[in-house]
Amino acid sequence: MASFYFSTSLSTVLSVAVLLLWFSLGYYSQLLVSLRQNPCAAWAFGLYLLVIVGSFYGTASYADALSMLGKYREFLLVVVLVPFFNDSHYRRRTWQALVLASVVTLLISYAMHIGLLDDNRQGDPCLKSRITHSMLIAFFMFYCAHQAYSEQNKPERFWWLLLVLLSVYNIFFIVEGRTGQLIAVVLGIVFALQCFHRRQLLLALLVIIGFVGLFMLFSDKAARIYEGLANTQAYFQVHPEQTHSSMGLRYTFWQQSLHLIQEQPFLGHGTGSFSQAYQHVNADAEAVTKNPHNEFLMIAVQWGWLGLLMYLGFLFCQPLSALSLQKTERFYAQGLWVSLLIYSFFNSPFLDHSGHWFALMIALIYAGNKPQPDAINA
Repeated sequence: MASFYFSTSLSTVLSVAVLLLWFSLGYYSQLLVSLRQNPCAAWAFGLYLLVIVGSFYGTASYADALSMLGKYREFLLVVVLVPFFNDSHYRRRTWQALVLASVVTLLISYAMHIGLLDDNRQGDPCLKSRITHSMLIAFFMFYCAHQAYSEQNKPERFWWLLLVLLSVYNIFFIVEGRTGQLIAVVLGIVFALQCFHRRQLLLALLVIIGFVGLFMLFSDKAARIYEGLANTQAYFQVHPEQTHSSMGLRYTFWQQSLHLIQEQPFLGHGTGSFSQAYQHVNADAEAVTKNPHNEFLMIAVQWGWLGLLMYLGFLFCQPLSALSLQKTERFYAQGLWVSLLIYSFFNSPFLDHSGHWFALMIALIYAGNKPQPDAINA
């Protein structure tokens, strides 16, 4: 599943292969036991059942409903991956693969930045979109920070710290994904709260605040953040301006999505109905979208308050389930939860391909939902 970092099509093919392997190994016979042991998998399974039920009502075409069933298969992937990660050996190997994939991704981004490789199709120095890339590297930064903090061997600690610095520089000064930057800052605060007390915590928070302040005041790379703030201010004036700016369009999508939720508040418009329903409430053809860039709204439009409550249950069962995990895994679980929460506000992770990564990480961390005798080491 580390193929997600490099190839969308390959990770899709491999996810189907994992599903077939799940059936061939007979893991489906352990489904009920797995769901009882793992609340996160149970909520994910319930969400996918709702996606299936939603395909039987609403006005979406058969093709649109089927397409959405395929896009939200990441919920099912959480359930399918759990049995594979019940073995601590496979979990350790997966962490190692994810670390290696993250390092290679980071190096490729730097190679693009200095001109050794061409940028991606969007003109950004990264393999994925800058939104997805910055999120991945932000969590990798968080992971490396924990490895550096717990590492007793000084040479190895140096390499982990170097990866932290390379990740921070990449997020803020090369790729510049605003969602990833926000996740990185919040994860820095989470790391400080997890590891430090009193004076150390205060010092860490001052360093984070100081870095953000200097970045905003003196770096030309902060231009996209100021642009977003200006777009926001212009949009919320009495007579809105810049409605077709990046943030202006996003706010328009959110506003119109709220209207759609009011039309069908309980069960929503059905699976695959978002695009068609959106066209009925927005006459501006330029602002028609298949994605409101907010997972909460995307789910609520299609499956109403029931779907939204289930997604919230899926989100908030994670920090609760993390309480039963070993310390190291619990820290990673908390960081993953923060990342998913922020990402869900500004994007639709399980509609987008990034849901593959979140599904993998949730299954990896919460597999069996039991403390293991060995810590996760990369």
